[in-house]
Amino acid sequence: MSYPSQSILTADWDHNFTDALYKVLLLDDDAIDLAILKKARLRELYCALLKGQAGYAFKRAFGVGNEIARSIAFLSSHLHENITIEDMASQIGMSRAVFHRKFKQATNMSPIQFVKSMRLNHAAMKITQGTNVNVAAMEMGYVSSSQFSREFKRMYGLSPKQWSQQN
Repeated sequence: MSYPSQSILTADWDHNFTDALYKVLLLDDDAIDLAILKKARLRELYCALLKGQAGYAFKRAFGVGNEIARSIAFLSSHLHENITIEDMASQIGMSRAVFHRKFKQATNMSPIQFVKSMRLNHAAMKITQGTNVNVAAMEMGYVSSSQFSREFKRMYGLSPKQWSQQN
């Protein structure tokens, strides 16, 4: 695909970007929500932006390599599977070390942190939509519900059960 070289590029908003932006806007001025959810919601917005129609311009403007965007797209379609750094690196033809460095430069997170974050964000959305906590955990590739609960609480400051009651 060829893109024109210009200073302004337009793109349609897709459903994923709209949802992610709406979730950021819902944070409003609630101090608790901001403290717990701000970083996760912004990462979700960035991911939607990278994967959407405006992703090319965003990647070009902010130096995010196409390889990293492709690895994030691969990850998004395999979230329920046990994905390793080697899997992600080989998918885009990089060594593990180079991939890890470039991924961290592009996202400010290690690949493993990013995978956990995406899985927990998707699980939180499922729980909010009424999915049972254990089902949401299993659908996101967690084998242990206690591990899922620990990681969920570490990220959101609430247990999955508390999260489902509040949301």
